[in-house]
Amino acid sequence: MTSKRMTEATINTSLDAYLHGAKEGDAYQARQLHEMLDLMLTEREIPDGQLWLTDHGKMLLADMHRQLSQCEGEGDQLRDTVLDAVQLKPHKDNLQDPCSYVRDLRIAISVANELCEQRGEGMNPNITQAVKAVADHGEFGLNPSRIREVYDEIAATVGGFREFSRCS
Repeated sequence: MTSKRMTEATINTSLDAYLHGAKEGDAYQARQLHEMLDLMLTEREIPDGQLWLTDHGKMLLADMHRQLSQCEGEGDQLRDTVLDAVQLKPHKDNLQDPCSYVRDLRIAISVANELCEQRGEGMNPNITQAVKAVADHGEFGLNPSRIREVYDEIAATVGGFREFSRCS
């Protein structure tokens, strides 16, 4: 083992990857997230170096603690509240209106399709041109800046969406 301290960016990237998987419902990723937080709290060493509690880790733990401290009920209700708190599934109170979410997802998919068409034509994907093309189709009745906001929101919350459309 080495005795070097891992960089904050490396630790936070790993946390975000596990958190993303956990939010998508992957129980293995959720367990890995909690194991990593435990290793960070105890500053244990792994083959890549010594873990330590970053500010991002502190915020994640604080959010989980806040949610768990407000747990009420028993049985399934308590179980659901605890699972929400440890990021195993989306928070029910934070879910958007399903119709609005589906519409936003359709908008983001339209932008991703435009990006795919750009690649298919041998061009480098250009998000500005893609959102303008979606706006010009007029299907959603939105201006390019609003379409870009919707795309960015979906790309930040749906696992792999940004990578799929190869747009950063």
